[in-house]
Amino acid sequence: MKQILPVPSPVTSYWLSQPHKYSNLRSTPDLPNECDVAIIGSGMAGITTAYHLFRQADPSPSVVILEARELCSGATARNGGHSKMKLSTLASQIPVMGPEGVDEMQAFVLGVIANLKQVAEDEELDCELEIRRSFDVQLDDKDAASLKETYQSSRKAGHTWTKEIGFALTEHLEQVTSIKGAKSAESVPCCSLWPYKFVTQLAERLVSRYGEKINIQTMTPVTSTSVLADEINAITTQRGVLKAKKLIFATNAYTAGLLPQYKDVIVPVRGMATHIVPKAPVHPHLSHTYNITFKSGQSADYLNPRPDGSIVVGGGGSAFKSDRSTWYDNFDDSTRFNSEVEKYWDEYMQKTFLGWKDSQAKVDQVWTGIMGVTPDSWPHVGRVPGRKNQWILGGFNGGGMSFIPTSAKAVARMVVEDSDFDDVKSEFGIPGIFATTTERLRKGFNE
Repeated sequence: MKQILPVPSPVTSYWLSQPHKYSNLRSTPDLPNECDVAIIGSGMAGITTAYHLFRQADPSPSVVILEARELCSGATARNGGHSKMKLSTLASQIPVMGPEGVDEMQAFVLGVIANLKQVAEDEELDCELEIRRSFDVQLDDKDAASLKETYQSSRKAGHTWTKEIGFALTEHLEQVTSIKGAKSAESVPCCSLWPYKFVTQLAERLVSRYGEKINIQTMTPVTSTSVLADEINAITTQRGVLKAKKLIFATNAYTAGLLPQYKDVIVPVRGMATHIVPKAPVHPHLSHTYNITFKSGQSADYLNPRPDGSIVVGGGGSAFKSDRSTWYDNFDDSTRFNSEVEKYWDEYMQKTFLGWKDSQAKVDQVWTGIMGVTPDSWPHVGRVPGRKNQWILGGFNGGGMSFIPTSAKAVARMVVEDSDFDDVKSEFGIPGIFATTTERLRKGFNE
C-alpha cells in the first residue's frame, strides 16, 4: 500500500501567519494506550466532529485526536476561507440529481453557513466570520449564455434553489462586480472566515471545557490501522499504538494511505493560493467574495477579500494543469509550483479588477495545499463499508468549508448512536450522494 502521509515542513500560508499556542500541543507526554473514540486529523473535519461528539454524548467519551503535523496545518489552513455553492455547480448537477436534489444541495450548504455562524457565536471565536454575498462571474460568452438559460428556466419552473440566487441582468456588469470583461454574474449567499482561527480556537475551548476527556497529540503520524478480534481499532503511530473502541477518519486527501479501499476514490490533488496586498488604498473596498471563470472548461479562481483590504486568491489551474505530475496524486505541500507558474499572480488584481490599476498590489505569499478529490465530485460521509466501528468524512473536492460543518455533526451522531448514514440523513439534511458506499468505492478514477 502506498504511504500517503502529510509531508514535513509544509509551506506556510497566510492563514498560518498567526500560530495558535496549541499548534504543537501534546496533552500528555506519552501517547495514551486506549480511548473511546480516536479521530485522525485535526482540521475542520476532525475538530468539529470532536466538538459535536462532546455536545451529543452523555457521559462524555474519552477522545484522542491524532495529528501528523501541527494542529490544523492541512487543507483547512490553506484554502480560500469561504463557504458557498456556485451556480455553475448547481446547474451542472440538474441532469445528475434532478431539481429536487439540487434544491436539497443548496439547502444543505445554506445550513452549513448557519452552522458555522452559530458555533462561532456560541463559542465566541475571534475568526473574522462574516455572512456575505459572493459573486460567481463568467468571462466567457458561452458560459454566460448557458448559465443564464439554466437559471431562467429553473426559476420559471419554481425550483427552490433559485430563490437565494440573484442573476445580474444589467449592461453594467463590470461596475456591479468590479471585474473587467464580465459577461455574466450571479450573487449567491456565503460566509467568509479565518478557518485556522476557527478550528484552533474551537480546539482550545474543548481542552478548557473537557479537560482529561480530550487528548490532542500533534506531530504523531498514523502509519496504519487494523481491527482486532474484539472489533477494537488498533492505530499504529510513529510513537506507539493506540486502541480505540471507535475510529473516525478525518484524513481527507490522505485517506487512501490508511484505508486502501479508497485508493483512486479519494485522490490527493495539489492546489495553489496566494495573498495579495495593495500598497495604495483601493476604493471601493471589495465586499463580496468571488469565483471567477475566465474560459469555458477551466476551473474557477476564488477570492476572499480580507477586512484589512488585502486579498486571498486561489486557483490558477490554467497555469499548471498541463503538467499533471505536479498536481494529480501529489500530496507534497512543502514545495511551491515553479516560478513560471507563479507568474500567473503577477499584477493579478490590476489585470482583473477595476480600481486596482494604481494600487501597487503585490504578491505577499504563495503556498500550496492538498485537496481530496473524488470521481463524482462529492465527499464520502458515514460508516466505512464493511467496518463496524469506523466512520469517515473526507474527499471534499476543495469545498470542505461548504460541506464539513454539518457532515461532522452528522458523523458525531452516528458515532454516539452507533448508527449509519441513512439513520441521520433526514435530521441533518445531508444529500444522499454524500453517503460512502460499496458501490461508490468501486468507481475510482481508473475504473
